[in-house]
This record gives sequence, C-alpha cells and structure tokens, in this order.
Amino acid sequence: MRAVRHTPEGIRPVEVPVPTQVAVGDAEGVRIRPRSVGICQTDLNMVGFGPREMTFGHEFAGVLDDGTPVAIEPMVPCEVCEFCGMGDYHWCKKSHEMIAGVAFDGGMADEILLPERCLVRLPHGLDVANACLCEPLAVNIHSLMLGRLESRHRVAVVGPGVTGFGLLGGAAARWRGCVVDVEPDHDLHAVAAERMGLSVGLSGTYDVVIEGDGSERSITRAAEVARPGGTVLLVAGYYQNKLFEVLPWVLKELTAVWGTFYGHHGAGRAFDSAAALLAHRPEIAEAMITQRFPLDAAGEAFALAASDTPTLKVVVEP
Repeated sequence: MRAVRHTPEGIRPVEVPVPTQVAVGDAEGVRIRPRSVGICQTDLNMVGFGPREMTFGHEFAGVLDDGTPVAIEPMVPCEVCEFCGMGDYHWCKKSHEMIAGVAFDGGMADEILLPERCLVRLPHGLDVANACLCEPLAVNIHSLMLGRLESRHRVAVVGPGVTGFGLLGGAAARWRGCVVDVEPDHDLHAVAAERMGLSVGLSGTYDVVIEGDGSERSITRAAEVARPGGTVLLVAGYYQNKLFEVLPWVLKELTAVWGTFYGHHGAGRAFDSAAALLAHRPEIAEAMITQRFPLDAAGEAFALAASDTPTLKVVVEP
C-alpha cells in the first residue's frame, strides 16, 4: 500500500506493507481507510527534522470496513498511568509518543490500524471529506475550555497561522456565543473569517486572545491586545525557544494558557464537540479547506502549504 513519508528524495508516497497490527500498545486494531488528511503546522515543522521512516498524518478521517465514516482521535495512551487512571489521558506519561503521525505511522496512507478508542463516529451532516478538521478544531475547543471561556467574553484572534489554525479557535468561541474579532495576515484569512461569522479588525482590548501562529511577533501582539487580567491562549506549535517582551504580561497580570492536546469535558470528548460543530456549521469547512490533492501528489501539497502562497487548510485525499 501507499504511505506518505519524508524520504531522502523528498516527501512522497512510498510502498509499505499493509499493517497487520496496531503500531503501539497491545489493543486489537480497527482498520481505517483514510479519506481526508490535513497538513498542519506540526507537519511542516517535522519536515525540518529531516527524513524519517514514519508516515505523516495526525489530522485525518476515513471509513471502516463496513463503510462507517469516522474521524480519528490519534492518541494511543498507556491507560495505566496515574493520569490515564483519572481519565486525563491527554496527559498520559507517554506524552507525544502516543500520537499517530507524530511518533508512529499516521493516516496519510491507504490504510491504518488503530484501537477502537480512537474512532469518532460522525454526526449527520459532516462529510468524511471535511472531517479531518475535527483534530485541529478539537485542540482549540480544549484550549478554550482550559481558558475558562464564557459567552460574555470578547475574543480576538491574532496570528491566524499559515494553516488558519487560529481561525478554528475563533469559530469555536463564536459557537459559544462570544463576539470574535480577527486580525488577518492576508486577504484569505479575512475572507474565511467573514464566512465563519467572525469580524475582521480589532478594536480595544480583549478578555481572551487566541494566538495561532507561534511567531514572536504574534505572541507580542497577543499581549498588546489582551485586557488587564485577560487570558492568552497559545495554541500554535512552539518548537523553538521564543524571545518576546514580558513586561506587558507582568503589568497586565495576564494568564497564559498552552493548548496542545484534546481530552474530555462535561459534555464529552472535545473531538465529539468538534464533529458536532462542523456538522452544524458546514461553512467552517467550506471556508477553511482551500486546496485538495490526491495522495500521489502529497509532495506538491506539502510544498504549497510551506510556500509563501496564501493557503489555509491543504488536504490530502488517499
């Protein structure tokens, strides 16, 4: 079967054996045939690590052998450590080593085997071709929960990110009833924000600021527009040390919340909430997914996502 990997010749599909067991753990595997796989900032950062014998893809959705469409929560926690025992499996002691497409083979392939716990059944109205957005949206929903978002809060999105990651946080906050303003980096951000019911342009200061780019400039800007006592959600990938002015954080007594994973809350898994939102608001996927490529053109998809050409979510379709 085909699997997309970073080879010495570049990013391309290679032939690998069909999986016969789950890559990690000892749970019985369920076969998923991926249908949509998103490229995110984490993938682009991993390219910088050089060639690896590992299949890309932690944002993906597909179908089971019986045709059931599912999104995939790509975590395989140990289920025995103290955090898993409390239900906080996203803090499993395995950390990033439990994530498909980051530490072991992911879903940018013809087939993958994962434990049944990873399956997220799709609600009516959510096409599997768009359900790869469940993963990045779930990160944002989880982060907003950690930031104790309330419907009365004014929310700003700064540094929407090269894949539009921060815009998904804005969409989730809008779903919660918040007024959400976006500071776009280019016209594509502005168009997508408006299609999702978000306002373009910032005014005044904000209770919650979503920083979705990860750059030092964007982190600094987030502190500038946060109100005293406000919260900044740092949801982008932070793979290098950052230098930014700390005095605004000190003088405003800002709270920094780092949002990385997804878990559960009072209404269930963040992934289930993400799937419900995407089903209820199909315009989110319509605005966010800007390009689709077949699996055999995955190298072109990565090149576009990493280029200076404005894009949002670039999706590979096995």
